[in-house]
Amino acid sequence: MLRELHSRFGRDNIGYLWLIGEPMMLATVISSIHYFTSHSHQGMQPYPFTLVGYCLFIIFRGIFNRAEGAVESSSSLMYHKMVKPIDVMIVKTIIESLGCVASLIVLMAIGIMLGIAEFPVRPLYLMLGALMVTWWSFALSLIVASVTYGSHTLGRFVHPISYFCVPLSGAFWTMSLLPANFRSAMAWNPMVAMFETARYGQFEWADDRYMYIGYQITVCACLTFVGLVFIRTLQKRIHV
Repeated sequence: MLRELHSRFGRDNIGYLWLIGEPMMLATVISSIHYFTSHSHQGMQPYPFTLVGYCLFIIFRGIFNRAEGAVESSSSLMYHKMVKPIDVMIVKTIIESLGCVASLIVLMAIGIMLGIAEFPVRPLYLMLGALMVTWWSFALSLIVASVTYGSHTLGRFVHPISYFCVPLSGAFWTMSLLPANFRSAMAWNPMVAMFETARYGQFEWADDRYMYIGYQITVCACLTFVGLVFIRTLQKRIHV
């Protein structure tokens, strides 16, 4: 983990503080824009609404995008028998998720002090939403790292896919605002349920009908199993 932190952030300037500084700057800009240009979403203040959605989406984007070429960039570590591809992916997931969650906590605290946000009404559900996004992203990262290993052509599709996920993830809209036919279709997207769970934890008036926690867990568990099979196959292909 220390090697990954050093290779990504170095020791110059603020060093490891970039772990939370980078996502915090992005989240601050996006949340501020929405605060000054948006209205409340069914009693949900625009600043925390956007902050929760964006910080959790950064978790997904960071883990998913960095999975491409992750094993190849850490190939020197594979000389150690104790280090396996799964270890590399776990470390990258921990770093990305902790940095984004720390940014969410800091910016939410600032918003509370400024009076533009309130303390989470159900903090455990907010934490659950962040945990499910992290789990979902980790499972996908195992698959991405495996299928893009040695294939730069497939790797080029990773970032565009994450862009398409922005409007489809439910990070910046709620299920209750959708027409019934779109709502039933988007209910199959587990990311939407994850963001609904996080918003239910943050806001008093958030709707709890679209969290589908059992569905989230089932999808993530199945996807993790597939990812572990893929990463196990990848490990057999690596020659050091």
